[in-house]
Amino acid sequence: SAWSGGGGDKAMIPQDSGHPFAGRWVGNGDRRTIYGSRLYGSGYPSSYSNGSDAVQGRGFPYGTWPISWGAYRGGEEYTSSTLDLLRPGGPLVTVNVTSNPSNWPNIPTTEVYQLVGDRDSVMFMMSDLADWCHAKPQWPQAFSPSAPGNATTQPKPENVIQYYRASSFALTFAGYNNTAALGSASSTASVPLPGAIVNSPFLACINDTIAVALPILDWP
Repeated sequence: SAWSGGGGDKAMIPQDSGHPFAGRWVGNGDRRTIYGSRLYGSGYPSSYSNGSDAVQGRGFPYGTWPISWGAYRGGEEYTSSTLDLLRPGGPLVTVNVTSNPSNWPNIPTTEVYQLVGDRDSVMFMMSDLADWCHAKPQWPQAFSPSAPGNATTQPKPENVIQYYRASSFALTFAGYNNTAALGSASSTASVPLPGAIVNSPFLACINDTIAVALPILDWP
């Protein structure tokens, strides 16, 4: 749930459950480990470490599986219309996050971020960001997974400025092009954030609010 501390013990999804990921572990992720990095496959607690940033075959410390960008770094196993319907919190959606000029007079109109995640989490965070960060309330739209570099107006993996919750939720900025996210593995350091946003108080508010409020699996 939102604002939950998470934690608890891991549990295995029963093999006879009919679940698409039967046999994998779920749970144990807590609020302290919710931050990932700018690279896909980050944000897993140490109890789910597999020695790499690959997402295929891994369990779900926060109760849901990673965002899928299509055929990208193992995330293709999470790409299907069936899995999108079964995803805890609902199908993947995206929404723009923009500032309210009356509250943020010094934030340019070009400073537009996007959330990517399950529908319930995105809608909850949109509401919280409107309350806590004076973002303009907006409705999400369906998210279509896009591989790196594809010509699309939707967020792409190289636009991600922060992953959360074992790469199942992301904050993106279209003006950020992280070339480290374009290869097959995260072997290079991420590109620094653009100077226009690196010290943005609006971005800081968004990032901090997501970290403390994003819904995660409760301790049983």
